Amino acid sequence: MNEAQLDLFPSLLLVSNLRSGRIDYCNKDALEFVGSSREDVVGNNVSNIISRASLIFFESYVRPSVLATGRFSELQMTLVTAQQERLPVLSNVALHGEQLYWSMHSAKSRDKLYQELIEVRDSLELKTDELTLLSRLDPLTNLLNRRAASADIRKLLDQVNRKFVPVSFLLIDIDFFKNINDKHGHDVGDEVIGLLSKTLKAATRKTDVVARWGGEEFLIVLYNSTQDDARLYCKYLHERIAEMRYSRADRITVSIGVTQLPVPQRDTVLQVETLIKEADDALYRAKDEGRNRTVFHTDKRAKI
Repeated sequence: MNEAQLDLFPSLLLVSNLRSGRIDYCNKDALEFVGSSREDVVGNNVSNIISRASLIFFESYVRPSVLATGRFSELQMTLVTAQQERLPVLSNVALHGEQLYWSMHSAKSRDKLYQELIEVRDSLELKTDELTLLSRLDPLTNLLNRRAASADIRKLLDQVNRKFVPVSFLLIDIDFFKNINDKHGHDVGDEVIGLLSKTLKAATRKTDVVARWGGEEFLIVLYNSTQDDARLYCKYLHERIAEMRYSRADRITVSIGVTQLPVPQRDTVLQVETLIKEADDALYRAKDEGRNRTVFHTDKRAKI
């Protein structure tokens, strides 16, 4: 194959001496990147046309492999062009006698595509994270929805069952909420739910679970909270909620039912169902006993 035919190859072809690194041949395509004429390239040293990092990698890793096997495939390198620009290339190297035969392909487009793919991947991961988050949140309150809260509670109880700490379950219901909707309309009802949600969110820690459980009902799970802690917390909640005013300037009150996590159990799903049922029973008692109060599952029933 003559020189004119080699110039037709759509890649950079070089031949260099293994020992000295002297370039003995380059095709026309190579001239577009590493020199203006063959005289500029032939006789030059390979070390002068590749980056310092590529040279170190070649000498320490590629050369021993080429000597052992006779070739090296898909070698990622950086060429330094005649204009001192850095060009990423993918090289295949073969050893014949004392000569190294280089076939180099520009990886500039590939690197650009790779970066674009990385950006697309990152964007998709971000959108997936956003969609996952949205699927966990109640759209009106931005609190956890019932499904997400149930999953988080099971994880919390799995942790507690391994290393026990007290946990309190609070079910909170807005008093006379139907009257608010009937008197002022559902937009005002939504406003009340939103205001209460912000108050509950501000009054909980990252270790707690706070969720819209359904309608005007909310659930809070207090991590590492004894019964005395929960009583003080509920008193604090009633005080904070009493300070709330919505657009009609009316006062909001809530009823709260509370239960405590007993000794650890293995069946976390059954455990959650039992605790929610106990908190719900206590909540109904709070409403029966006059509303705007907290009742614990273990409290004696008041005489009305």
